[in-house]
Amino acid sequence: MASSWRGVIGFVLCASCAGSNAGHKPGQLALVAPDRLRPEQYAAAASDYRSACDSGAAQACGYLGFMYDNGHGVQSDVALAVNLSTRACSEAGAYGCAYLGYLYQVGRGVPQDATRAATLYRKACDGEDSSGCLLLGIMYKTGSGVVQDPEYAAQLFNRACDDGESLACASLGYMYANGEGVDRDLAHAKALFRSACASGDEIGCDAEAQLARREPVP
Repeated sequence: MASSWRGVIGFVLCASCAGSNAGHKPGQLALVAPDRLRPEQYAAAASDYRSACDSGAAQACGYLGFMYDNGHGVQSDVALAVNLSTRACSEAGAYGCAYLGYLYQVGRGVPQDATRAATLYRKACDGEDSSGCLLLGIMYKTGSGVVQDPEYAAQLFNRACDDGESLACASLGYMYANGEGVDRDLAHAKALFRSACASGDEIGCDAEAQLARREPVP
């Protein structure tokens, strides 16, 4: 999702694989999600994604779509990013479904279509992509492209949080802090914020500090 992709979600896949390019072997980075890379790895990763995608690895096609949308290690090409994400999603690459959903949600390279975005996020979530669950949860929380359903949003956030999505933990924390879709439980909210903060999520850190000061968590 352009530069804001990580600001919305976090993908967690093979973080330990994202070492330096020194000693990099062809194909080594093909399983590493793009947001786990350092800038000096972009070119090598894009090459690995391309090779894996050409060999039929749907997830790699989705990863390569991200790279083309952002111009990481390749020249930016939004149309190609859309094509790669579409291909990945059609071949059961859940990351591609989530990324294509993002592109539809913001109208980047495709007509803006919140309903289509929600359908793609659901497909990603059903394919065990936690970012898809998170983004679908945000849509159900806000009623964007779907009928607003805070209770279902909380379930989606809980699923994504359990899978390691720090922003989902923070989002669920807000719902517990305000009794939105769940029973109000400040102790549980604090634990969720602390978990998000421990994963490096600044939103979780700020919310935990607000609760500690007994300030409202909007």
